[in-house]
Amino acid sequence: MFRLTTKYLSILIISISFSACTVFEEKDESEWTVKEFYTYAKNYYDSGQWQSAINYYEKLKAYFPYGIYAEQTYLELAHSYYKFGEPASAKRELDEFIRIYPKHKALPYAYYLKALASDSINDSWFDDWLTDPATRDMKSTKEAYNAYKKLLVRFPNSKYAANSRKRLIVLRNTLARHEYKVAEYYYNRKSYLAAVSRAKYVIENYPRSQVNIVSLELMRNAYYKLGMTKNAENAQRVIEFNQK
Repeated sequence: MFRLTTKYLSILIISISFSACTVFEEKDESEWTVKEFYTYAKNYYDSGQWQSAINYYEKLKAYFPYGIYAEQTYLELAHSYYKFGEPASAKRELDEFIRIYPKHKALPYAYYLKALASDSINDSWFDDWLTDPATRDMKSTKEAYNAYKKLLVRFPNSKYAANSRKRLIVLRNTLARHEYKVAEYYYNRKSYLAAVSRAKYVIENYPRSQVNIVSLELMRNAYYKLGMTKNAENAQRVIEFNQK
């Protein structure tokens, strides 16, 4: 008896799907049903052809803004934008989805994908060996940090919670390191009071960050430069306590 292997069965299914799509193409798009739009978009989505997927998901939303296909389209369109390198568009779709479907079962995923989209804005392949993300603008980093926090507050037990907590630690250290670099900038330019203020901000707002000790050391040195010996000695005592 002839048997189809898994490999050939997969090829056959894909061929049938795209044959169906060819039939759709022969009709004017104004005559397509919502299912036809969705099938066409989903085929591109499943094959990772993000730009084409975006094109047909957008058309589906324009022709059929409501219903079960529209609900799924928001999420898959947002993910397509995210994978295509357009995180701002992904966040726009997710904000709209969260607003329209405030009790949807996929809300944890929507919040998580929104955090990932914000998180991706400051990503650079240089970060692994050359640059430090803490040297860049922190707007999207703060947005990602707040998005992960919001997910954990609303859905602390979701399957995205563990990864969100890990990213919060990384982002907290990035934000703290950014503030430390600003404090260091002021110190190197002899603006010692401003340096103290930024170093203090690191310690108060990111109490478990990787730059807490160096921030205390910078604060101590700045106090000495300002002639505020008692404050400098207090900072030194805190350093010694934390190094035990």
